[in-house]
Amino acid sequence: MRIFKYSFILLLSFVYQNSFAQFAWIDPPEPDVREEVTIYVDVSQDPDCQKLASSEGPMYIWTWGPTGPTVENGNGTWDNSNEAMVMNHEGGTIWSFTCIPADFYDVDNFKDIYNDGLDFLVKEKDGGAGGDCSSEGGEFKTSDIHLNVPSPFVEPVYSIPDLVGDTAVFSRTDDIFTLIYDNKLEEKPSMIGADNLHVYVRGFDASGTQYIVTPLGALANDPRLKMVDTGNQIYSFSFIPDEFFFDVLPDGVSVETVQFQIVQLPLCGSDCAVDGEFIYKFTCD
Repeated sequence: MRIFKYSFILLLSFVYQNSFAQFAWIDPPEPDVREEVTIYVDVSQDPDCQKLASSEGPMYIWTWGPTGPTVENGNGTWDNSNEAMVMNHEGGTIWSFTCIPADFYDVDNFKDIYNDGLDFLVKEKDGGAGGDCSSEGGEFKTSDIHLNVPSPFVEPVYSIPDLVGDTAVFSRTDDIFTLIYDNKLEEKPSMIGADNLHVYVRGFDASGTQYIVTPLGALANDPRLKMVDTGNQIYSFSFIPDEFFFDVLPDGVSVETVQFQIVQLPLCGSDCAVDGEFIYKFTCD
């Protein structure tokens, strides 16, 4: 299942990048964003702006996602881009920009870049004004570009069926759902080699109302919530959401989203918990 998950993500990235005949791409294709990454753009592949294909440049990157750039003076102004944002001309209509994304965007957690992707456009130093970048317009900039950044890292928590996107899982709430935790991939020192693992489960209906079957402090009293040691430091928890929440749900109400935390008992605060709350929105009715 994990091989399928990451193959699927890479396929989506490949389809996206090639849907514009290589309008924009990154190298390496699965980068560690704490190291240098090069962003490439072929301005001739922008269906909404052909003026830049004949421009001699220079070209500048103008970016806003996942945050604005941290270089002094940021992007600059629309009519006068910051020289720190100038791109390298690779020849023909291809331009590139190299940075260390984790530093360039100064995100709180570098893995947010994998979740959020990169948002930017390419422009001349003066982006112009008036309308758009068509032959009749007064702007000199590409369309907005969103570029997915596939992660090279295998996460310790996954599921069957697994996520598609940030929170969606293609499963019904009356089907079996399995949460899996591979402790061998754990990077948090206090959780390396952890055992006696339990899950704290919360459900939410379509309006966002929360339903809890077993409070966090009572996990030891509910053997259903102890993760099964399947060997090789891999733990699993399986349940059917509709059955699990049945006694706490009002008539006619069902859970739509389930949120998990993985903790080690006895509880000792954050040191006894896997970092992160794992959210799954069931999308099949």
